[in-house]
Amino acid sequence: MEKNSVKIFFEPKSIAIVGASPKKENMGRIILDSMQRNYKGKIYVVNPNYSEVQGIKSFKSLLDIKDEIDVAIIAVDANKVPDIMVDAGKKNVKGVIIVSGGFAETDTKQGKELQDKIIEIGKKFNMRIIGPNCIGVYNSFTGVDTFFLPYERMRRPKSGPISIISQSGALLATLMDWAASKNIAIGKAINFGNKADVDEIESLEYLGKDNETRVILMYIEGITPGKGYEFIETARAVTSVYGKPIILIKGGRTSKGAGAAKSHTASLAGSYEVFKSVSKQANIILADDLEELFDIAKVMSYNLIPSGNRVCIITNSGGHGVIAADTLVENGLLVPEISEEIKEKFKKIFPPRVSIHNPIDFTGDAKPSYYKEVLEILAENKEADMFLIIALVQPQTMDQSIADVIFEFSQKHFDKPIAVVTIGAEEGEKLRYILEEKGVPVFEFPDRASKALAKLYQCKRCSSKRFENCNRVSLKKESIDAARGIILNAINQGRGKLFEHEALELLSSIGIDTANYCIIQDYDQIKSCISKIKFPVAMKIISEDIIHKSDVGGVILNINNEEELTESYKNIIKNIRYRLPQAKIRGVMVQEMIKGGNEIIIGGKRDEGFGPVIIFGLGGIYTEVIGDVSMRISPITNCDAKEMIDEIKSVKILEGYRGLEPVDKRKLAEAIMRVGELMLDIPEISEMDINPLIASSLGAQAVDARVILKR
Repeated sequence: MEKNSVKIFFEPKSIAIVGASPKKENMGRIILDSMQRNYKGKIYVVNPNYSEVQGIKSFKSLLDIKDEIDVAIIAVDANKVPDIMVDAGKKNVKGVIIVSGGFAETDTKQGKELQDKIIEIGKKFNMRIIGPNCIGVYNSFTGVDTFFLPYERMRRPKSGPISIISQSGALLATLMDWAASKNIAIGKAINFGNKADVDEIESLEYLGKDNETRVILMYIEGITPGKGYEFIETARAVTSVYGKPIILIKGGRTSKGAGAAKSHTASLAGSYEVFKSVSKQANIILADDLEELFDIAKVMSYNLIPSGNRVCIITNSGGHGVIAADTLVENGLLVPEISEEIKEKFKKIFPPRVSIHNPIDFTGDAKPSYYKEVLEILAENKEADMFLIIALVQPQTMDQSIADVIFEFSQKHFDKPIAVVTIGAEEGEKLRYILEEKGVPVFEFPDRASKALAKLYQCKRCSSKRFENCNRVSLKKESIDAARGIILNAINQGRGKLFEHEALELLSSIGIDTANYCIIQDYDQIKSCISKIKFPVAMKIISEDIIHKSDVGGVILNINNEEELTESYKNIIKNIRYRLPQAKIRGVMVQEMIKGGNEIIIGGKRDEGFGPVIIFGLGGIYTEVIGDVSMRISPITNCDAKEMIDEIKSVKILEGYRGLEPVDKRKLAEAIMRVGELMLDIPEISEMDINPLIASSLGAQAVDARVILKR
C-alpha cells in the first residue's frame, strides 16, 4: 500500500483537533485559536467533556464526525493517544500530528513501548504520523498552524520563500518569533519531534518540490539510523535538481550535546566530524551557530542568489571597511580593484580625500548622495556582483535618508544582493529599524555581514553542482564471494580481526593492488618464497596474540638476500618465543619493500546513523601527527572520491609539489570507491584501514592493512 505524502499535513482540506477545551492554557485550545485565524479548510473539535469549544461543536469521538478528516491533531495525555489513533485509523484519517510528550524521549520502558504502539497503529491503517513530542506544522499559505504557542507569545512572520525543518520545537518557535521581529519572510515550517514516522528526509523531499519554497533552513540533532545515504541523495536532489539551498545547523556536536539530544528527542546524534563530511557530500551549507543561521536567513529572505563572487565595499569608516575586506577574502569572495575607467569618473565627482579603491571609503563627512552616485555607477558598469554597504549615521553629514537610497537601489538592482552595516545607540538603531521594516538585511558588525554574503554565494555553487555524471564502481559477485569467504573463515575460528596477509588477500580480491608477499611457516618454504618476490623485503610475524609487532621484535626490515632472509626468520621466531612464549605463531609474512611514492591511508568505520564512513589522507606516521583526512559516506562515487583527495590540505604533495613525483589520482579514487563498496557488501567488517597504501605516478599498492570484524 502506498504511503500518504507529507503534503497532506501542509495542505489538508479538513482538520480535527482532539483534546481542545475552553481553558485558555489548554494546548488544543491554543492550536484551535491559531487555526481559526487563517486556516481555509474545515475545523472539527473532539472532546467528550464539552458540547462546544470556541463556538465549534465538540464531538465525543472522531468516529462521530460524518465528514472526511484529512489530519487529526492530538493534544491529550500520552496514554490516551493509542486509542485515539485507532479511532483515527477507522475513520480513514490520512495523518495525525501528536503534540503530546511522554514517549521515547523520556528514555523509559513505558515511553518507548507507547511509541512502538503508535507506530504499529500508524502502519496498520496506512496513517502518517508527525511527532510525538512536537509542535507540528506551519504553512502561511494555507493557514495551517499547529504551534501551541499563542500569537502574543510567539509572533508569526510574514509569508515568504524560506521554509524551516527543525528537530527542536522550542528552537523553531524562537526562530519564527525572531524572524517576525526582523521582518523576515517564512512560508512553511515543520517540527517532527521523536520522528516516529515523518522525518527530515520526507520533509526535505516535500519542501524541495514545493513551488512556494526557495530556501530551506534546518536544525537537526541526528539522522534516522540506516537512512544516512537516503538523506544525502535527497539533499542532493533538492539543491541541484530543484536548485534550493539547504542551510543546516547540527545539534549534538559534542558528547555532552549528543547526550542532551537523546533526552531531548530520542535522537542518535553521531559524530560531528562525520556529519560535516556528510554535509559536503549532500551539498548542504553548514552554519556554525544560531547567530550565523539567523544571519544567513536575513540575507536570503531579501536577496536573490548572486551571479558571481565579486563584492564591492562602500563605507564611511575605514576600519569597518578593512575588517569587511579581510572577512570576505577569508571566506572565499573577491574584493576586486575598481577599474581605471570608473576611478576616473569618481575623481571628477568626489574630493581627493575619498578613497576610490575597494573598499570605497568616503571618510567622516560622507553624505547619502555619495552612496547613491557610487552604487549606481558601480551597478551600471557591472563592477560587482554584491554590495556591502557600511553606513554609520553618527557624522553630521549623514541622515536617515540613506535608508531610502539603499532601499531604492536594491529595488532597482534586485539582482545585486546587498548587506548593510550600521551601529549606534540612537541614530543607528533608527536606521536599522527603518531598513528592517523594509526587509533589508542589517548587521551591527562587518564580519557578520561578510560571512552572510559568503554563505549566499556558497548557495550559488551548491545549486549549480551536478551529480548526473557521478558513478560508482561495482564489485563482481566472485570478488564479493571471495572476500566473504576470507571474513567467514576468521569468524569461524573465533577471531575478531584478520591476519595481515588475509587483509591483503581481501584487498586483492576486490581489485586493489598489493605489494607482493609470501608466507613462511618453516625453513623448507624459504626457497619457494624467494621465487615469488624481489629483494629487499620485510618480514613480519603472524599471530593473533601480538598487537604491536615491532615492540616484541616481530618486524625486520631491509632484508637483501636469501642468507639474510634465513637468519631473519630464525631471529624473529627466537624474539617472539623469548618475549611472548605464550603467543601462538602462525608463521611469518615476507613482503617486498616498495621504494618511493607517498604513504596514504584509506580506512572505513561504521557510523550508527550513516553506515560505512570512508576516510582518506596521508598515511604512515602522518596519520596521527597531522590528522589531515577527509571523509565521505559509502557508497562513494568518482565525484566524491575526487573531492576527498582534493580536500585534504596536503593535496599539493600528491600533485608533485616542488619536484615531488605526482601520484595517479585516478587509481587512488578507485581504491577509495572499492573500500566503500567492500564495507557496504560485507557488513561483518566493523572497521578497516589500509596504512600505508603507497601511491605514485604508476599506481597504488597496499602494503599494510587491518580489518576488524563484528563479533
